[in-house]
Amino acid sequence: MNGSSPEELFFIEPDGSNREAARRLGYRIVDLLVDSAADAAERAPLDRDVAQPQSVYVPSREGRSLDSLFPELDRFVRHGMNPGHPGYLGHMDTIGSAIGAFSDAIVSGLNNNMLAFEMSPVWSELERRLMSWATRLFNLGEDDSPRTGISRPTGSLVSGGTLANMTALLVARNALGGSLRAERGLGSDPSTLCFIASEHGHYSFQKAANLLGLGREGWVRAPADRHGRVQVEAMERIVRELRDAGRTPFALVGIAGTTVTASIDPLREIGALARREGLWFHVDAAYGGAIALSAALRPKLDGVEAADSVTFNPQKWMYVPKVCASILFRDERDVEKHLREDFLYGNSNQKTTGERAVNLGEYTLQGTRRVDALKLYLTLEHLGTVRIAGWIEGHVALAKRMSTRIESEPALELLQHPYLNIVGFRHLGGRAPDDPSLDARTRAIQERIESEGRAWLSLPHYLGRKWLRAVILHPRANQELLDGVIDDVLRIGAEI
Repeated sequence: MNGSSPEELFFIEPDGSNREAARRLGYRIVDLLVDSAADAAERAPLDRDVAQPQSVYVPSREGRSLDSLFPELDRFVRHGMNPGHPGYLGHMDTIGSAIGAFSDAIVSGLNNNMLAFEMSPVWSELERRLMSWATRLFNLGEDDSPRTGISRPTGSLVSGGTLANMTALLVARNALGGSLRAERGLGSDPSTLCFIASEHGHYSFQKAANLLGLGREGWVRAPADRHGRVQVEAMERIVRELRDAGRTPFALVGIAGTTVTASIDPLREIGALARREGLWFHVDAAYGGAIALSAALRPKLDGVEAADSVTFNPQKWMYVPKVCASILFRDERDVEKHLREDFLYGNSNQKTTGERAVNLGEYTLQGTRRVDALKLYLTLEHLGTVRIAGWIEGHVALAKRMSTRIESEPALELLQHPYLNIVGFRHLGGRAPDDPSLDARTRAIQERIESEGRAWLSLPHYLGRKWLRAVILHPRANQELLDGVIDDVLRIGAEI
């Protein structure tokens, strides 16, 4: 149906007949997006009002005018998580770049499909270029594969770090899981397969164990030290004990940026152990991987170049709007042999030059997939890696100064000196650190801070206790803001 007004605009017609009506609708959407983002600091960092009735939803039968929908849309965008607020310090969620946000509208309008080259020729090539850059960022092509000789790195954008970790462990299981192979499945082996990761690993590893049919005991948790870094000696002991018990470990996992404290495991030592024992080495750098952009902080990732696979999420600390995550592999032949399935429904993946292109959907667990490459490319090109690295370095410096202030306050307890940009602490109020009543006190302080709306801190459970957690990510975060958060905790703690 051709439309002469926004109310009749169901599609942007390919004959251009409703061009101006489409433009007016676009301007209206842009105004809503810009206004809601530009006043983010005036709204609370987190608003739990769901902004919609709780009755059973029934879709419109005849359709509604856009005029009737816009007030509702306005309510939607002004409630919920508000990472645009500089005081949003709760989780690993950043404000998205402006160019990245607008690029998503282009992606939705074009509606290409990353399943196959003939469905997304330009974007398939762009993603491959970006993934080549990402593998070089972690130097994955520096050393040959210990199993297959000369290695050729590869990677894919996926829908989140959880899927990236699952993909890595699926390939690892099929590559090194004894007689278990993709052709034979779980029925060929007893349930003895397992992988080893830190007790502070992301919960996605539990999901991976479930998905791979390994059961809850498929993820064997290795203890960490008091700084939240896995103990490699314990990993080595666990490998021996598992084998003595008749089990088959196939992978070791190193964490580069744990969820609660952003600690980084000793990657070089884990990689060396994996090579000695003939195990796959996966690094979950979903969060901490961004520090590879900084020459000053890059040494903290020492050893990542020995990984067989790396999870890396630009959406975490590089201001790329969600979703933008990736799984990188040292050797594309591992993916070719242990993950790829042929796409049989297309006609051709031949380029106009005569070369054969890659159908990216053959190499991921996802089939139909949104174009995430554009917002990553435009964000990198517009912001520049030097500017992004500068923000990252500034956040790490702010975390150190915040922890110093916390240590100077007798009423506060610092969880640990920050390894990157996450600070954990709590208000003791004269109580002993092991006082069981402190958890309720910490929760009450967190709830008061949320209700006052100037900042928001999350409330993780770590080492058997509740903590206030500040994740410093906003490009406008500064010392004054963080001192104000500490002042609020001290004031509320005293009042409680």
